Amino acid sequence: MRPTSVVAAAFAFLFAAAAMLGAQAATNKPTPALEDFQRAVAGINDYQFQIVTHETSDDGKNVEDHVYLFSYRKPTDAQMKVLAGRDKGGAATWHGGDTVVGHHGGFSSFVHLTRNIHDRDATSLRGDVLISDAYDVIIKHFEETPGTLSEAPGPVIDSQATSAVTLAVTDPKANANVSKDVLYLSSLSHLPLGRDQYVGPLMVKTEKFRDIKTNVGLKDSDFSG
Repeated sequence: MRPTSVVAAAFAFLFAAAAMLGAQAATNKPTPALEDFQRAVAGINDYQFQIVTHETSDDGKNVEDHVYLFSYRKPTDAQMKVLAGRDKGGAATWHGGDTVVGHHGGFSSFVHLTRNIHDRDATSLRGDVLISDAYDVIIKHFEETPGTLSEAPGPVIDSQATSAVTLAVTDPKANANVSKDVLYLSSLSHLPLGRDQYVGPLMVKTEKFRDIKTNVGLKDSDFSG
């Protein structure tokens, strides 16, 4: 499963998304790169990519590194598989609603568990849920989390130029203590290639999105097991 367990990475993902969807919308004006991201997503029905993550607790004492395979099909199918790191071989799947079904890696992989999205076993080290990196959820987070958006040239990632869209959060305590969230959008595809999150000066989570595939025709069987 994911960070705490595969059901953890997966479940955590949903909890954060549910909180975002229920929050009152802020009025952050999208930057040009974020608008390009929105337009690109409008033409995508399904997608799949690897997520290489490094995340820490607020004090930096607890650390987790993982590689996941994330699959998503509009409107409500998502799956996270753990390719490397703790609970390698685990997976979790969401089909909308407030539950996730998953299994741990290793000898107990045949045991499938159903968890409420609020279950602690379903969250990552920093409390992320399974769909936290779904494109629509990212857009909603940057537009509706109270704060200020800015844009600047970003680093070259996997030979692609990027734009760095930064969200300076007004109230970090209402955002898992994250005070700055930086999204690196490809200047070519306009899709995310990376994301960094900070608690004050400390980077507490970094993600790299690799091997991105869009409109691949994911089937029901890709969201089972």
